[in-house]
Amino acid sequence: MKKYYAERNGHIKTSLSLSLDELKSYFIKTYQYFSNKDYFDCATKGVWKSIPFSNDEEQIMPPSLAPDPEVFFATRLQDTEVWPIYQHAEYYTEEILFSVIEILYDHIAVYDFKAKKLMQEELRGEFAEHINNILKMYDAGYYIEPTNGFIMRLPNETLKQQLSYDGKGMPNQVFEQLSTAASMFYRFDSNIEAKKKAVNILADILENERDDLKNILNEEYEISKNEHDKLIFGIVNGYNIRHNSADQKGEYSKEIWYDWMMQYYTSVIIAFYKLKTKKELEILF
Repeated sequence: MKKYYAERNGHIKTSLSLSLDELKSYFIKTYQYFSNKDYFDCATKGVWKSIPFSNDEEQIMPPSLAPDPEVFFATRLQDTEVWPIYQHAEYYTEEILFSVIEILYDHIAVYDFKAKKLMQEELRGEFAEHINNILKMYDAGYYIEPTNGFIMRLPNETLKQQLSYDGKGMPNQVFEQLSTAASMFYRFDSNIEAKKKAVNILADILENERDDLKNILNEEYEISKNEHDKLIFGIVNGYNIRHNSADQKGEYSKEIWYDWMMQYYTSVIIAFYKLKTKKELEILF
């Protein structure tokens, strides 16, 4: 996105911080922008085409917000005051607003009559860009992940590097598990149990590579292999993450420590596969 004079020359010293009411106001304007371009017609009306030599039309695709937008939003969100958006948006809670944004992301589309298919990818990218411009200014900062449409908490710089890791040298299944864990943990509505499960997924990834992990780390820093193992698995095995035995430590500030565990295990996984790839290349050459 182009930077203008004030930003380009460092004259903007503070970031705009939006209240929930201000965010909802900006959301309504953003929704109106896309609605005016008919990008939600496929979702709300379906796709229709004219019948030759007639004034009639026939529906060739039903609305994706089936059977009707009002019913769709009510059943998905268990709330009868969601649709129409213009009528109810100013009264949305944060949870309803974020859920509506995710639903709109999933259903934004135009129909290409020549190709006979819905076009969504480019529209979703445009929608995410505009929505992210306002989400990042709300509270501590949020964003809609352009590849899956989940609203996530805006990560710090270290976490951004972790989340942008492309999985190079990592098995596809492991990369999918890593991505799933990140989505579970950083979603706007993630609770303590979901975060615990996400950390567990990362621990399971390492568990499946446990012997290899000890050997590779030992080559980098030669101490007892069991010391490496204890450092990594002592956390999840001792703090009520994977086991529920009486000797588990359960009374601690989980919201804070789970965040640390998530970043720690993500870093260990990425480092392990980078080291593994490096070792394999050294053997080849």
